[in-house]
Amino acid sequence: MKKAQHELVIMVVEDHAFQRKALLHLIRGLGYQNLLEAQDGLEALTLCQCHPVDILFCDLRMPGMDGMALLRRLSMGGFHGGIILSSALENDVVEAVLRMSTAYGLQVLGRIEKPSTQQQLKQLIESWSPQQELAKKEEGHRLSLDELRRALEQDQLLPWYQPKVSFSSGKWVGMEALARWQHPQYGLIPPGRFIPLAEHNGLIDQLTEVIISKSLRDGHLWEETGLSLNLSMNLSTTSLIEGDLCNSLLDQCQRWGINPELITLEVTESSFVQDVGKSLEVLTRLRMHGFGLSIDDFGTGYSSMQQLALLPFTELKLDRSFVDHCYADPSRQAIIESSIELARKLGLKSVAEGVEDEMTWRFLTELGCDVCQGFFSARPMPPCELKRWHAAWKESFHKLGGTAITVHAK
Repeated sequence: MKKAQHELVIMVVEDHAFQRKALLHLIRGLGYQNLLEAQDGLEALTLCQCHPVDILFCDLRMPGMDGMALLRRLSMGGFHGGIILSSALENDVVEAVLRMSTAYGLQVLGRIEKPSTQQQLKQLIESWSPQQELAKKEEGHRLSLDELRRALEQDQLLPWYQPKVSFSSGKWVGMEALARWQHPQYGLIPPGRFIPLAEHNGLIDQLTEVIISKSLRDGHLWEETGLSLNLSMNLSTTSLIEGDLCNSLLDQCQRWGINPELITLEVTESSFVQDVGKSLEVLTRLRMHGFGLSIDDFGTGYSSMQQLALLPFTELKLDRSFVDHCYADPSRQAIIESSIELARKLGLKSVAEGVEDEMTWRFLTELGCDVCQGFFSARPMPPCELKRWHAAWKESFHKLGGTAITVHAK
């Protein structure tokens, strides 16, 4: 059942204080009183952990975590509210973000200009309707800090794995460890619903250590069976610039007999914003000890090229917003093709994230992308399902012909 007007919770995410207050004033004038405001993506994510947001107005160009990064994080957390884009950017830019948001599974109601009118706001807000009741039921429980602390104490956090395969050979070459919370009452909880809670309450280092330890333990078991695979793990901003990450990783690798060269650490572009100097020191030390480094979500921030020049990366990970259906979009084709060529010239491995259909697979194969990560080849899964998946994938790749057919760029 659709909520009454007075029950709707509406958030405005806008870094410009005057524009944020003006938009809130217009919305309040329509009779909506449950209003929240945030000046950037990180603040918005924190508020979403504490409040059941129904409609979120999202600016795109913001310092720190911009609107596109916020939308991605919301999708990871299973956000089921309505999204209204608030931007003065060109139409083709906003249209691209709309396509990206749809690919992320978000419910986008439309866009407003700056400044907007009450009539336009009224139409967009009233066009929102809740998604499936099951999704609303899932969102109904807001995870608390005490629950997360208990989860860490009671060993409820565990890694799932998404296999990565070679475009050229189909060979299983690695996998990414993804945090999951096996809640005793609510079942399996995705990372987007608890990682921000951990980051903002000083628990992310402990959580990261748990996932790393369990992933390396699994890696040790695979090594014993003769399966030598690259294992990727995500590093949060706080883990990167605080604590003693390098020594902790080395201790864990030594404990489980894992060669650091088999480990790739993924860091997002936004991780460098807070302290470039410390990030450079930590990442260089990790490379010195043999760990691989991947720049995640390449191309979604403002300083991708600068980070590639500054930091000792070994892998470039193409963001799913560019990868999804890139064969059908000339703009995405150009971005993907140039990024793959850039990686090749810099001696970096290229990894495409978000490959979800055969045409995208074949197009990226033709372009010479190195590694595929996406639902087309494998979804995230518990370690017990990897063997069965591998057998099924080998059969699927054989049916593909083992090679790419030509898919010409426009």
